[in-house]
Amino acid sequence: MASIYRISRPRHFILFAILLAGHVLKAQHVQGGRRPGDSIPVYRHSPPSDSVIQAKLVALALQAPRYEALGHQVNAALSQEDLAKRSWLNLLSISTNFNEFDLSKQESSQYVYPKYFIGLTVPIGLFFTIGPQVKAARENVQATQDSQEELARTLRMEVLSKYATYKNYGALILLQNTSMVDQQAALNQVETKFRDGTATIEQFNLANRSYNDEKVKMLNLQLSQDLVRLDIERMIGVSLDSVTK
Repeated sequence: MASIYRISRPRHFILFAILLAGHVLKAQHVQGGRRPGDSIPVYRHSPPSDSVIQAKLVALALQAPRYEALGHQVNAALSQEDLAKRSWLNLLSISTNFNEFDLSKQESSQYVYPKYFIGLTVPIGLFFTIGPQVKAARENVQATQDSQEELARTLRMEVLSKYATYKNYGALILLQNTSMVDQQAALNQVETKFRDGTATIEQFNLANRSYNDEKVKMLNLQLSQDLVRLDIERMIGVSLDSVTK
């Protein structure tokens, strides 16, 4: 009996080639055009870049209560400047008087008195005091605006430096985790040898102490990173995860 893979005639060979090509195209269509050795692509939500995270942190830090309080001081200084510019109105006085007697109708009178008297008083000191007051108010506005700008730079420096410290602790934790895993493996080996009687109690205690030291270092690093995280969240007012993810 002939094998099913034996090609005895040319037309059988052509038919076999067509069927084989159809299987290959079907397999490529099922795999989405990928070769058999290619890995299946996995689409995940990529985290924001470092520059985007830093920009968000700075924007949130500039919404802090102490920065907004200084902004209210700037607005108050601007209002004081407007009051100083308009304070000359408080120094002016207008007086009026009503004359009950209309002597202009009496032919025997030699004098004619007006019915109304209106007067305007302008203090001389106004021209010497209004200028310095406006200048002082303007200088106060500039001082508060400079203080606000200085606070903005300080907040930006603080939040970015704390975020850099937070990332540095994260890198140290990864390295420390590797070291702790190595110490755990070494401890397991010494423990196995100790049970078999090929390791002494001193060797076991030394390996156990080394592992505990690495574990203490890990706990201290995690504590330091958590404290920095809390400090950042105090500055930005929201969770740090909501910014970095």
